[in-house]
Amino acid sequence: MATSSIIENIRVNNPMVLEEYVDAMEERAKNVHPRTENERSGVVTDRERMKKFMAKVLAKKGISV
Repeated sequence: MATSSIIENIRVNNPMVLEEYVDAMEERAKNVHPRTENERSGVVTDRERMKKFMAKVLAKKGISV
């Protein structure tokens, strides 16, 4: 996901907070490391697992299956 879509709705009224945010982003960019296998996202192919996940998501929206 692009960073612009994540921070699109953020409004900053305090210049000090903006500087701290930019500093944190720059610091994080310096410490990039390859993802380990545990950090990688995977593709779920188990139909039952997908059904349970979607039922949970829909339940949160008030939609029963």
